[in-house]
Amino acid sequence: MTTVSVVLETDSAHPFDNITTTDCLAALAGQDYPPQLVEVIVVDGGKVPGLAALVLARFPSAVIIACAGGTKFEQKNLGMKAARGDIVALLDADCAAPPDWIATIVNALEPAPPEVAGVQGVTDLSRGFLSREVSALLYGIRRGAHADDAGRLVTDNLAFRRQVIHRFAFEHPSFGTAVDSLLLRRLNRAGYRVLISERLRMVHSYPGTARVGIPWFFLRAWAVGYFMVRTRQLEPDLPGSAMVRAAGLGWPLVVGVKLLRDLAQVWQHRRRAGARFAAALPLVIAFEATLFIGGIAALLRLPAPHVS
Repeated sequence: MTTVSVVLETDSAHPFDNITTTDCLAALAGQDYPPQLVEVIVVDGGKVPGLAALVLARFPSAVIIACAGGTKFEQKNLGMKAARGDIVALLDADCAAPPDWIATIVNALEPAPPEVAGVQGVTDLSRGFLSREVSALLYGIRRGAHADDAGRLVTDNLAFRRQVIHRFAFEHPSFGTAVDSLLLRRLNRAGYRVLISERLRMVHSYPGTARVGIPWFFLRAWAVGYFMVRTRQLEPDLPGSAMVRAAGLGWPLVVGVKLLRDLAQVWQHRRRAGARFAAALPLVIAFEATLFIGGIAALLRLPAPHVS
């Protein structure tokens, strides 16, 4: 039977999470897939006190890799490189997977043709004020060239065939975001596809108070804009790179295109997420405006934000 390596990065753990690392591990231990076929790899960045004891209490044979201060993509790269399973599944420490998560991954990839590199699931935020609208904006499905292909990667609910992903990695892993888009670009250019499975679900922690949630939302927007610019300054292969590299003069146009794509994404995802488009609209505008400023900060070579 198919073996699966689950790579759990812990840079996404925060004191305000309403889904803790303990909750994440409990959900992983509750999978209905045969446990003897599952390898658990946890990357310890130093943010979770007593992590090794927490992990080994549930998974005595787990592999724990030290990566002090590592970003989430640095941690994912380490875990993917160490994985030995037929499939490598990526999970974040502030998420809880339903019991059929691993089985759904296997059922999607086992019969898939060779050009399928992986499968992308659907992530929803845990309940909270405007969480459904924020889910549609940050985690809404975006389809690729074909209806069943992913047009974006959400790396807390994503799995790859090991024989494929061992040839790739998250480039510029010190960046807090945007490098997932570069990985998908690399895979597509190499002739691979990533499928979308709406049956592959994940619940992501959502800050429960305005005091935490508002800075969380705007920091994410700032970081997306900042790293969109930085990756395009370094990688001419990405859409919009030429406009950004022209002294940043095309950055407003790149943001305008993203605004239209995000509005379309929210509209298409609203029923799936239970989101109200009218309530989501000001969130989208605020997000894109902050994203634009984050990109200006990158063009001015201001310090990079840390987002996880």
